[in-house]
Formats: sequence, C-alpha cells, structure tokens
Amino acid sequence: MRADLVARAVALCADRRALLGLVGCPGAGKTTVAERLVAAARAALGDDAVAHVPMDGFHLADRQLDRLGLRDRKGAPETFDVDGYLALLRRLLDPGEQRTVYAPVFERDLEQPLAGAVAVGPDVRLVVTEGNYLLLDRPGWRE
Repeated sequence: MRADLVARAVALCADRRALLGLVGCPGAGKTTVAERLVAAARAALGDDAVAHVPMDGFHLADRQLDRLGLRDRKGAPETFDVDGYLALLRRLLDPGEQRTVYAPVFERDLEQPLAGAVAVGPDVRLVVTEGNYLLLDRPGWRE
C-alpha cells in the first residue's frame, strides 16, 4: 500500500469521523485496495479506529429481485437498496451518533446480503466504503 495514500486517508479523520469512498468498475480491485488501505490505516490509528463498509451489502436479496423481475439484472444500479445505503452513510457521518452502527455485507458464498455483519463503533474515525456506483449520476446515487 502506498504510504502517501495511507497518509492522506489518515489525515481525513484528524478532527472528525471521515468517510472515504473507492469507486471503479467490476473487477478493478476496489475491495483489494480497500482491505489493504484499512489494514494500513489500522496500523496507524489502531484496530478500533477504522472500518470497512462495502456498498455490496446493499444488494437486494434474490427474493426481492424475483419479485421485481430484476434477477437477470443482479448487480445493476437498480438492484441495490440505494436509499438504505445513503441512510447508513448519513448515520455514519452524524456527529451526534454515539451508538454502534451495524452494516450489511454481501456474502459471496451465499450470493446474498447479510445484515448486521459489520459493527462500526463510536470510536471509528475512518470508514472506507467501496462500490461500482458511488459516482453514478442518478437519483439516490447522486446524493
């Protein structure tokens, strides 16, 4: 992991909790970069000061994709709970939030989202998130 990237990430949370988003196309290495960045930032800030909250946890479950007729489009922007993701990000950045915030992940073995798998405690200073659509210029994603 490049030292300058780690230093810039650590500097983001000098005086408050910060959210760092990584975006790219599928297979670009977003998760790999995020995991390495999180490990390096934890080495600098402490294990409890950094969390990884991927956007993939907001995939709609297959039963909802079936209900919506979107199963064949799984992974497209409309197959994510963008409003849930946005609400989570806002809660994570709320300076008044003093409780642990739980976030979902996407369980690759099940090919399904798994609720409450990531705990973001009140001492977390840097939250790293990553996904394909973080810069998508559409309602919900834009916000």
